[in-house]
Amino acid sequence: MKYDEHDMTRHPPAPEPITILAQFIAKPGRESAVRDALLRLVVPTRAASGNVGYDVHLLKNIPTAFYVLESWTDSAALDAHETEPRIRAALTEEIDPDLVAPPMRTRARMLSSPDPRPDRPRPVAGSPTQLTLIPFFTIKAGEVEAVRRAHLGVVESTRAEPGCIDYDLYQSLDDPSVLFFYENWTDADALDTHINTPNFYRVVRGEVDGRLVVPWTALTLTIVSEPGSS
Repeated sequence: MKYDEHDMTRHPPAPEPITILAQFIAKPGRESAVRDALLRLVVPTRAASGNVGYDVHLLKNIPTAFYVLESWTDSAALDAHETEPRIRAALTEEIDPDLVAPPMRTRARMLSSPDPRPDRPRPVAGSPTQLTLIPFFTIKAGEVEAVRRAHLGVVESTRAEPGCIDYDLYQSLDDPSVLFFYENWTDADALDTHINTPNFYRVVRGEVDGRLVVPWTALTLTIVSEPGSS
């Protein structure tokens, strides 16, 4: 049996989008310096080839803890940005000396489809009422697919709830047993209403909680960078 040489060609897999969730813990008294340095990276990062989003967050009630969520079309675009001399200098010379430890980074892929609403609301930087929630789910062996399906099943209905601005599901590339949501809500009342809906109890309490290694935990943050349009 003969094969055309083109049949033997193995094409590399298509590049996949990648998201980074990075934690920066400032030394006491250096919060403003770290915040300002991270904010100075917003414009050049969003302008970089392959960037999809870049937002800086502050952990509520802990003014030394910052979290950056950045998304890219592929790992090559991320690598090119991080090795760009101006960006590398900002990280190593301006930010790292003011941190208590090197930044912690989680590489992730988005599991939910992007929100298609052209008129969806956007967060507001420094809003006294809006909040960002990032809940983490560490899942038992063999149960990841069941939890993934359960969470994805309520993405669209949650996005339609009053007060929901963003609701996206991610999976860690470093530890695929960890899933997390990136959520933005207009206020605490909207979030409280969400966690008391029948959907929440049915999915999180009924289908997810029993499949976790430990109870899920969440970061509660506020956006300090002016959100982009995407």
